[in-house]
Amino acid sequence: MKKVIILAILVVATISAKSQEIKKTPFLDTDKLIVEFSTGQAKGIRPYTEGYYDAHKFGTIITNSINLGARYMISPKFGVKLDFGYFKLNNNQENNSKPFELDAFTVGMQGVINSARLFDIEKPMGKFNILLHGGIQISKLKSYNPDLPKKDNNLGLMFGFSPEFRLNKKISLISDLTLVQNFKQFYTWDGNLADRSLNQSSFSVYTSLGITYSLAKNKIHCDWDEKK
Repeated sequence: MKKVIILAILVVATISAKSQEIKKTPFLDTDKLIVEFSTGQAKGIRPYTEGYYDAHKFGTIITNSINLGARYMISPKFGVKLDFGYFKLNNNQENNSKPFELDAFTVGMQGVINSARLFDIEKPMGKFNILLHGGIQISKLKSYNPDLPKKDNNLGLMFGFSPEFRLNKKISLISDLTLVQNFKQFYTWDGNLADRSLNQSSFSVYTSLGITYSLAKNKIHCDWDEKK
């Protein structure tokens, strides 16, 4: 797990360094690095062991996840993103769920599309924007079940979209909806061992709200043009 994380950091750092060296357009003459912080709700959809239920229902204001990331825009339309996240799942007492706790640590490596620029709708969008993103997620699940190994490492695909609103020249407010499909997950979301006779893949959903800060040398957040 540690080797994969270190490799991911090196890949993103290399891409960023090479992008700074290539100055074929004015856009690439300055850094296009954006840092992001968000918090929200992570929900495991499936699988669950019979008798266990997630406490975090959709539509309720419950925060059980945090996420920190960095994004580099290689061109005005396309970029790469590396993010680190954490979330906790526990039982729903209202549904008489059996008690459980599960911690999850995630690393995401994604491509990002600035849809306003891609579809040439920056003018009507104004201070609004929608980022599309997708890639792979590596996760480590930690179960509190004493009868099981405490860690389960997983790999999956993720896809999402992030509506964004520019607050000032450097800061934007960003929300996000992301779907994640793990290929093989030996734990259920309640921290028990999944039924091996069934498909061991898993599905989860993340919703969040946060801020982005542009480190670009330009006067305005690099997700928007200077005139917008």
